[in-house]
Amino acid sequence: MNKQVLVIADIEDDDILSLEKARDITLPISATVEIIKFIHHTHDSDITLEQHIEQAKQSLTSNIHSIFADQTEITSEVIISDNIADWVVNRCAQKPVDLVIKGGHRSESLFHTPSDWTLIRHLPCPILIASHVKWKSKTNILLALDLSTDESKHQQLNSLILSWGDVLSGVTHNQLHAVYSIPIAKPLLEFDVVNKHSVKQKKAPAAQEKMQKLLAQSEMSSVTSHITAGPPDRTIPHQANELNSDLVIIGCVGREGVSGFLLGNTAEKVLHHLRTDCLIIKLAED
Repeated sequence: MNKQVLVIADIEDDDILSLEKARDITLPISATVEIIKFIHHTHDSDITLEQHIEQAKQSLTSNIHSIFADQTEITSEVIISDNIADWVVNRCAQKPVDLVIKGGHRSESLFHTPSDWTLIRHLPCPILIASHVKWKSKTNILLALDLSTDESKHQQLNSLILSWGDVLSGVTHNQLHAVYSIPIAKPLLEFDVVNKHSVKQKKAPAAQEKMQKLLAQSEMSSVTSHITAGPPDRTIPHQANELNSDLVIIGCVGREGVSGFLLGNTAEKVLHHLRTDCLIIKLAED
C-alpha cells in the first residue's frame, strides 16, 4: 500500500525547496501526497480575503505543476489558520498519515519554531523538518541509534530508523552512516571526573560489536558505523557536521513529552544543535 504523505507548504512564502525535497522523497516510494498551504487570517488590506485565498491557490498550483510534473495522486488545499500545529495534529488524527514533511525556520537562538516542537511532540507519525539548504548531489544520511538498552521499544525504534534510512537512501543513492554515542554526563566532563577518550577506548569495542550485529540483522551491513562518547546533544550534531550530513534520522518513544525521546531529555538539545534536515521517528506508547 502506498504511503500517505502530508506536505506543509510555508505559511509565509512559496517554500519551493521544501516542495522539491518532498518530490524527491515521495517519488521513489510511490506515495500519495497531500499538500497544504497555510495563510494567516490577517492579510494585505488592499485585497479581500477571497482574493488572498485565490492568489495562494494559484501560487500553490503553479509550484506543484512545475515541481511535481506528471506525478499522480497529488491533492492540494489552502487553509486559513494561524495555528499550523493544531490543524496538522487534528488532520493526522482523523486520517492515516505515514509521514509529515514541513519546512523549518532556524536561527542561532531558536532552532525550531513553537509549531515545530508541538508537531514533534504530538504527531502520531514521523515528521521530516526540512532546512532551507539544498541537498548535495552526493548526499549522506546519519542514523542516530540507541544501543544503551535491550528494551523492546528501543529495539523497535532502532529497526524503524534503519528501515526509514534504507528507504530514503534510495532517494540519494548514497551510503548510510549510523552513530551511537556512549553517554557521559556533562558535569563529569566539565569537572574532569572522567576522560571521554578513556571511556570510548574502554566501551567502544562492545558498542561496535553490538552495532554490527544490529546492522547485520537488518541486512544493512554496508552502513558505515561510528561510535562516539560524550553528551549526545553534542556528539550527534558534531558527527553530522563532520560527515557533512544532509539528513539526520532520530527517534522518540511516546507521543507526548520530552521524556519519551530516544535519547531521554537530551533529544531537544540534539535538535537545537543540528543544522540539517531532521527526520524524527515516533514509536507510540501502548
